[in-house]
Formats: sequence, C-alpha cells, structure tokens
Amino acid sequence: MEYGYTSLLPPLLAIVLALLTRHVLLPLAAGILLGAGLLAWGTPESGLVLTTCAIFVRSIWDSVWDGDHLRVLVFTLLLGMMVGVIEVSGAMKRTIARFASRVRDRRGAQGMIAATGLAVFFDDYANTLLVGGTMRSTSDRFGLSRAKLAYLVDSTAAPVAGLALVSTWVATELSYLQAGIDASVYSANNNEAPIAVFDFFLQSIPYRFYPWFALFLVFVIARTGRDFGPMHAAEQAALKDAAKEQHGHLEDAVRTPDPKTRWSDMGAAFSPVLVCLAAVLATLIYTGMASLVEADASAEAVQEASGATDGAVGWLRRAGDVIGSGDSYLALMVGGGAGLATALLFAFVGAGVSKAQVFRGVGSGAAQMMPAMYVLWLAWALSAMTGKEALDTGGFLASVLTDAIDIRILPTCVFLLAGVIAFSTGTSWGTMAIVTPIAVSLVLDMQANSALANGAVNSPLALATFSGVLAGAIFGDHCSPISDTTVLSSRACDCDHVVHVRTQMPYALLAGGVCVVTGTLPVAFGVPVWLCWAAGAGCLVAAVRWLGRQPSV
Repeated sequence: MEYGYTSLLPPLLAIVLALLTRHVLLPLAAGILLGAGLLAWGTPESGLVLTTCAIFVRSIWDSVWDGDHLRVLVFTLLLGMMVGVIEVSGAMKRTIARFASRVRDRRGAQGMIAATGLAVFFDDYANTLLVGGTMRSTSDRFGLSRAKLAYLVDSTAAPVAGLALVSTWVATELSYLQAGIDASVYSANNNEAPIAVFDFFLQSIPYRFYPWFALFLVFVIARTGRDFGPMHAAEQAALKDAAKEQHGHLEDAVRTPDPKTRWSDMGAAFSPVLVCLAAVLATLIYTGMASLVEADASAEAVQEASGATDGAVGWLRRAGDVIGSGDSYLALMVGGGAGLATALLFAFVGAGVSKAQVFRGVGSGAAQMMPAMYVLWLAWALSAMTGKEALDTGGFLASVLTDAIDIRILPTCVFLLAGVIAFSTGTSWGTMAIVTPIAVSLVLDMQANSALANGAVNSPLALATFSGVLAGAIFGDHCSPISDTTVLSSRACDCDHVVHVRTQMPYALLAGGVCVVTGTLPVAFGVPVWLCWAAGAGCLVAAVRWLGRQPSV
C-alpha cells in the first residue's frame, strides 16, 4: 500500500509538537501512534483501535530489544559510569584546573573542546558521548552554556566521521555508492571500463561542502567568541551566572591553577578515555579484518578486494575497508567496558577514593544517561515507522522530488532532498540508504547524454551529487529534533534537548545556505572546487562578524 503524502504526517507531528512543547518524549510517542494508526487503516472498523495499539506497542518493543540498540544501551551506560567515576575521583576537576591555567579565555576553551571533537574521528556516537561527557566541567569552568557545549560536540561528531577516510561510515558509503553505480544504465553498458568505486569516493571528499563548512564554522565561532540568535542569549545567561558565582572574577579564577593538582591526575582523567578509544579502534580493526576474510575467503582476496594500489591511496583504501567493515556496536561496547575498568583502577589505586564514592559515581553516571535512551528508543521506533517496510516516507519524498531535474541543479536538489528526509525521519544513515543509489544512478545516466559533463564519469557534477547525499543527511540531522545524534549530544552535554535544537539550528542553516550558494550551485556550473571553498569560508567569517556579538557580563 502506498501512503503518499500521509506518510509525512507522523514525523511532522512529532517535530511540530517537540518545537511547541519544548519536550520530546510525548511528541515522539504521538508520532508513533499516528503512524500506527495509518498502518492499521483499512482493517475492519471494530479492529482499528486494537490493531493501532498493537502496532504501537510492537514498534516500541522492537526498538528496545533490537540487538544493535541494546549494544548502544550497554555502551551508553558503560560510558556514563566511566564519566561518573572520573568525576567522583576529582582527577578531572584538578586536571582541568591545570589546563585552564594555560587557556586564556572562553574562546580558548571553545577551541579546545572543538579540537577534542576532531580527535575522535572514527565514530560519531563515540565522539558525541566521549567529548560531551568529559567536557562538561570544562564548559562550566569558563562560563560556557551547555547549549554551546552541545553545539560544539554535535557539529564536530558526524561531520568529522563523514569526512574521515578511516571511520565506521566508510564501508556503508561505499556500499551505497556501489549500489547506485550498479543500478545505472551507463554502468551496465560499460562493463569493459568499470568505475573505480574507491577512487570515485576519494575524489568526492572535497565536494562535501556542508561537513567542511560546519566544521569551519565551529572554529570561527570559537575563535571570534561571537554568537547570534538563541545561542547568544544562552551564552549571555551562562556568563552572568558564572560571574556571579565567582564574584566577577571569572577569567582570573580559571587561570589560577589548583595548587593541589598532581600530574598523575592527568593519567586518571584521560587514560580511561584514551583506553576507550584504543579499544574501540582495535575492535573495529579486528572485526573488520575478520569480516573481510570471511567474505573473501582468504587474506590475499581481502587485499585484492581492498585495493592492491601501492602508496598512500592503497593504504587508505585498505584501512577504510577494514575499519568500515568492523562491528561498530561491538567495538563501542568493548571500548566502554575497557574505559570503565581503567577509570575504576585509577580511582581505587591512584586517587584512593572509597568504595562508597566509586559506586555512587557509577550509579549517578548511569542514571544520567538513561533519559537519552528513552528518547532514542522512541526516535528509533519512529524512524522504523517511516522506513521502507512501513510508511516509506523517504521513498515517497525521493520519488516526488527527483523528477524532471536539470542536471546542473542536481547536486543542490539532492542536498536539499537528503536534508528534508533526514529532518523528517531523524536518521542520516537511513537517508543515505534511500537517496544514494537513486542519486548516483540518476547523475551517471543523465550526464552520459549531456555535453555538460564532457563524458567524464568522475565529473564535478557526479562527485558533487554523490557528496550532496551525505552532506544533506548530516545537515538534516543537525536541524532535526528527532535525530538520534542530536538526542545523544544534548544528553551527553546535560543540555535541554529542545534548547539544543533551537540554538544549533541557526548555525546549521547558515552553513547549509552557504553550502548551496557557494558550493553545490557554482561547482555544478564549472567553478573550481577550491574557489568554492574559499568563497564559502569568506561568507561564514563575514556572516559571523556581521550577525554575531560577544556575550558580556
């Protein structure tokens, strides 16, 4: 059964109610209930209510007990426990005091948080939870609002994972790209010259304008100390509160090192995080190699499948295939357990914290993360409700918006389409699954009969179109109140979820607008990609200078 425009109603209801009520649980539940009613429509009248209730309960039940979702729950709880133990040991507080003495002002603190986000490049979930959980006290020390912390975390997580050549996103992107190539008529008619998928993927990275501009904007905001829109109001209030608490001597206080600080505290504060990251990466490599060996039957076949190209490109291809083929959810669980074990070891041995304090930290850390899971379960249920096997919201939007498109505006249309779908469904990966095969096959077939692309498979048009899917998916995710990464960011940073959405959205819209005006449109009309980058960077700097203001006490 085709649901057409009615398939848009559940996510729209959830989004509108979330923005109006500034809550998220009930709006998500309302969207799921409406979706269940649409799926139950057509049953006998006497059974409509019962069928709706059954679908509603089953969707939430399936979301809670899904294997991958349970592993996300385990990792989230383990990471919350780890952060709780670090906090009760006092090592993080003393270490931050030492680092704070080296950071001169709030701008330096924002830059440090953003740089930390870049360091965790291989998974957006791990990035969000690790950086958000460990940097809350840093933001408090410098009078940064939790909304600003959530923005810095959210706007570095998915963009850096989407741009990294070694991340949990790579294999998924390559598989969707291959599906689009296989579906194109052009590829089917040119078997003697198959398209090099990984080379195409590498060449597309400079054309992913939104992730690049979003990351650049983060550092512009951090460097200038300027904010605009709801974020400026949040920063103003946070700075005033911090100044009152420290009697108007905020900067002097944050620059004064704690005399009790021990360099061993750095080990207790950061070793659990580093061990967690190392365990995640090691598990990804181990499971990725096992997956490729199983798929190709031998190590030699793995090397050939991963690309026998010599040099840096070949190494990156092999590393990207291995990491991307790894079991990311298992890796997160192993990393969380290793990080917690390390934190406990340092707390008992190094800090001399009592068992009662440690267990209190474990319990409070886990409890802080549970509200995020409640929202995630409902968001996942709504995402499944709008998926291909149910209402097929994304498929409907794709079929409506991809007809009769001029090839020169195809990258822009694909970017906006992916953004709308990600905003409506709350999932960037689901968006890529829906749009990438359609967009890639469409651009290959259209440019095969167009003189604009000069017959080149890897033309800027094709590269920008493929890149527009990932860029638009991240853009829509950043704006959506029902996105899983948005939920995780707000919870990990202990920020009100709707406040995070309201304060981040103007920045995401600015980066998205610049992406279209200086990126996807001009590059399709022949402007060199490096010139698009320069124009976009200049526009972002000018916009922040014009719109932004520094908060004052």
